[in-house]
Parts: sequence; structure tokens; C-alpha cells
Amino acid sequence: MRSALPPVTSARLRRIAEYFVAQEELLHEMQRQVEMETAPLAELLIRQQTTMSQTMANLEERLRPLNEYADAEEANLGALEQRMNGAGMDFVARSFSEYLAMQRERIAETRSHIDEQRAPFIRYDEDSRATVEVVLSRFDDDLGSLEQNLSEQRRVMLRMLDAMRSESFASAKELLLGREATMEEMARTGVTDPAEISQRLHTLRSEVATDGGNAHVQQVIAATDASDQRLGAAATSRSRTARALPAGVAPEAEAAPAAPESAGEASTA
Repeated sequence: MRSALPPVTSARLRRIAEYFVAQEELLHEMQRQVEMETAPLAELLIRQQTTMSQTMANLEERLRPLNEYADAEEANLGALEQRMNGAGMDFVARSFSEYLAMQRERIAETRSHIDEQRAPFIRYDEDSRATVEVVLSRFDDDLGSLEQNLSEQRRVMLRMLDAMRSESFASAKELLLGREATMEEMARTGVTDPAEISQRLHTLRSEVATDGGNAHVQQVIAATDASDQRLGAAATSRSRTARALPAGVAPEAEAAPAAPESAGEASTA
């Protein structure tokens, strides 16, 4: 008994699957290695932020007396203005308006000096992060190329998906699926005549929408036509073989092996 046929695969389907597997493995491995190499810089940024937060907290503690002084002066000045206005001392308020304005300017100047104490540290924090960016700027060109390649891959993949969803590709699939359905039906009914199989399969091509002479569909039809012709040629070959055999002998029949002579016949001879 003939052994079962091995599972059928498509080289192109396998190629598509292998591409996505290789792409996934490559991205996963490259991501792992890149993250490993850049992890110290990522950790450095976190350390810088923590250190600067501590430094700014220390500075605020040093500046606390000045902040409290400015807050107290501002509160006292506001209370003084409120009392003068509330007691009907508008003329006094007008007389001291220039003095009050000077006091406000002095408080604002104090707060400005306080902010100036913070400014160098804020700038240093920004410079520290910018320095990390300078270190990583070495890879700007490579990243640009990778991003461009990614964009190109996306464009090609979308183009391939659009082609797979096109009417012409659907027609080609329907043709092959229809041929297989017909072949399955003939297999169930026991048809083994190559000529009949070839003819019935060949008639399916008329049901395919050629999409205005689409080149790909025409290639598929040409391939199925060639397959049908080869199958039909096998029927012609069988017919010639049958005519060459003696009457009553089927082409599939094999000559029976000669029976060995018995021991008695051999001794008589």
C-alpha cells in the first residue's frame, strides 16, 4: 500500500511566515541589547533628578529665612495700607504712596534675589539632561535610517495587504478553491479518468473574472491551463498504451511472475 503523501507547503507562504518570525526575533533581540547598553544613561537621568531634588530642597532650607522675611514684609505692608484706608486716612495714604511703592519694590527685589539663587541650579539641571542628549546624538543618523526603513516597510506591507484584498487576488483564490472543490467531488465519486478530470477543471476558468485582463490573473489561468493540458496529455498517453497491449489486457495490469518449476518436473527433465 502506498504511504500517505507528506504535508504540502507553499514556499512563498513559508517565506512570508519566516519573514515575520525573523523580524520579530530581530526586533526583540535588538531591543534587549539596546536597552542593556543605554540602561546606565536612563538610570543616570533618574539619579540626576533625585540629586537635584535634594539639592533644591537644601537650597530652599537656606533661603527659608529670606522667604519668611519677604512674606512678613508683604503682609505688614498690606495690613498698613488696609488700616490707613479703613480709618479715613486717605490723605496720609496719598502722602505715603511713594513710600509704599518703594517698599513693594524692595520686597519684589528681595524675591528676585531669592529666585536668582535658584537659577544656577535650574540651569545646571537642564544642562545635565542636555549633556545626555549630546551623548545619544551620535545615533541620530542611524535612528533616522531606521525610522525611514520602518516607514518604507509599512508602505510595502500596506501595498501587499491592498493587493491581497484586491478583486484580482480574490478571483485567483476563488479559481483555485473552486478547482479543489471540483477535484474533491470527483475524488468522492471515484473519477480517475485524466481526460474527464482535466476537462471539468478547465471549464472553471470561464467563471473567473479576469479583471480587465489583469496580468496576475492571466498568469494564474495560464498555470492552471498548463496543468490541465499535462493531465489531458496523460490520458492520451494511456490511450496509446492501451491500443499497444494485447486484447483483454488493461494498461494497469502487470504481468504475473512465472511460477517456479516443481522439484518433480525438474528431475524428470
